[in-house]
Amino acid sequence: GRVTVSPAYFMQGRERLQDPLVISASYSSNSVQQWLKVISGTELFFNAITAFITPELFEAGLAAASKVLSATLQSKKTAPTSQWPSVFSGLELIVNQVTLGHRDAGGASSHYDLLASFGIGHNATFRIEDLEAELDYFPGTLVSILGKILEHSVGPWKIGERFVLAHFMKDKVHDRVGVSKP
Repeated sequence: GRVTVSPAYFMQGRERLQDPLVISASYSSNSVQQWLKVISGTELFFNAITAFITPELFEAGLAAASKVLSATLQSKKTAPTSQWPSVFSGLELIVNQVTLGHRDAGGASSHYDLLASFGIGHNATFRIEDLEAELDYFPGTLVSILGKILEHSVGPWKIGERFVLAHFMKDKVHDRVGVSKP
């Protein structure tokens, strides 16, 4: 399965700059809030890696996260966006699923995604079709990729359990809060 978590996104079909940002339903669940607390230290590590690889993207993500606090519609039932642990505008947890070849539609061409492969004993491979490259994607592997530019996929694997934590930025969220692309 997969679950996407974001403190700020547009409702489907409403991505104009004047449309409000809302919190994803998954973000507000108690189990997701507990999970975010557990991974917050790891997210600091991923933030540091992002700052090292692409400092401009890190700064843009930090600025957008700060501005999202005031731009997101929150009800009393939702978790506060101030507890979001990442400079990325969204996280997607993908568990034991093949990911077909795709380019990320929501990002900007200058936005890197950070993909962290976890699991037990799997032998998955990460394919970048445009480069005709196939890379080992064992547990503990991190991939930073321009996901809007390069078509990428993870094909079937024969053994083990696999999950990936995909970090991404949404270009329209950055536009909505007035943060320029790096």
